[in-house]
Amino acid sequence: MIFKFILILLEIIISYLLQTSVFSNLTLADVVPDIFLILTASMGYISGKNTAIMTGFISGLILDFTFGNLIGVYALMYTVIGYFCGFTNRIYDNEDYTLPLFIIGGAEFLFNILYFVFFYLLSGNVDFGYFSMRYLFPRVIYTVLVSIVLYRLLNFNFNIFEKIDRRKRLKNGEVIEYTGFDFVGRRNL
Repeated sequence: MIFKFILILLEIIISYLLQTSVFSNLTLADVVPDIFLILTASMGYISGKNTAIMTGFISGLILDFTFGNLIGVYALMYTVIGYFCGFTNRIYDNEDYTLPLFIIGGAEFLFNILYFVFFYLLSGNVDFGYFSMRYLFPRVIYTVLVSIVLYRLLNFNFNIFEKIDRRKRLKNGEVIEYTGFDFVGRRNL
């Protein structure tokens, strides 16, 4: 479990570096893809609700401390995204690379709706048409395009971790029933 937590922290740090250095210079239609959202939605699909909530909360706090005026708004939004994406773990398929793109696209859409409510609507700006054409749709498209590559890397990383963890548990004589990262292990008698 500690190895899993360290792995997720490493993925969050890499996502932060990609978000703030590489993709901040690669704007398309004046928007950047949301790497933290790709990570959170992917963790929900691959690993389950608990992992996605933890990933979303930590990612959101990093964004709150870096870019936010209020601490906790991004953490709340990413936690909500992680919670809902965690339900998709029930249909996780290791070989499917199209369904995660729809999940990430839906998560980005939900994130932008929450962003509109917290940062535009509450400040009195109610022009949703402008917001959706200027930010929402270009950002959803760009994030899904970038997630084609990043999801494959995250899924590959998960598969390596799963093999290492399975070998370690089998070596210790445990019977393993996997449902993503939320597994139940029992000792043989």
